[in-house]
Amino acid sequence: MKEFQVYPIKKDGRDITFRFRDEEDANKFQSTFNLFNQTLIEIQVRDDREITAKQRRFIYAMFNDISKWSGDAPEFVKQWFKLSYEYWQELDEFSLRDVEKSVAAGLITFMLDFVADHNVPLSFMPLDALEPEEIAHWEYRALMEGFDVIDGSRPVEMAHGEHAVGMGRDRNKISNVDNTVFSLSHIHHTELHKIGLTAFKSKYHVNGVHVTDEIIQQLESRGRRFGSTNNRI
Repeated sequence: MKEFQVYPIKKDGRDITFRFRDEEDANKFQSTFNLFNQTLIEIQVRDDREITAKQRRFIYAMFNDISKWSGDAPEFVKQWFKLSYEYWQELDEFSLRDVEKSVAAGLITFMLDFVADHNVPLSFMPLDALEPEEIAHWEYRALMEGFDVIDGSRPVEMAHGEHAVGMGRDRNKISNVDNTVFSLSHIHHTELHKIGLTAFKSKYHVNGVHVTDEIIQQLESRGRRFGSTNNRI
């Protein structure tokens, strides 16, 4: 497959005009197109943003924590995760020195899933190191696996967001569907009520998980009863 770099310069409805890097590339493209009598062109958008220092520090911190948990050398852990992620995503070999930011974010999510699945203790609070899109995934895994979204501790309580359980409301008769919930230790759950939802979300950069019938079913399949699609507790 031949690859050419082009840049969008004009949009008119559903028509977009692209410009090649130079005339030589444009001629090569036209020759290739005519040679193979192509009728379909595949366009891929490349992320030109490089990995951030924050992402790189977090990745290496996870390498070290997984190394301590597994007993394997940090370099072995690094190569195992890189090769596994490259294979899974069908990526060319990349370096953590200058890999695309989106690839780094995907690797972080891949490793966080491993950490959540195997209850790997972390030496830092993940929320301090994550980008917004990665935080949302971590919040979901915390709810699914039953650990505190802030520090990874157990056991946890389900803290309600917008529709909090308070005086005069029976927790066992409240629908969790369409509510926002947080997986928190008792200490952090108490802090949420003490400082309020807005201040809590701002302090820890969390938004909570929006509960659907599907999420309730997933929780109940794991033996964690947070509500029912029949009576919507």
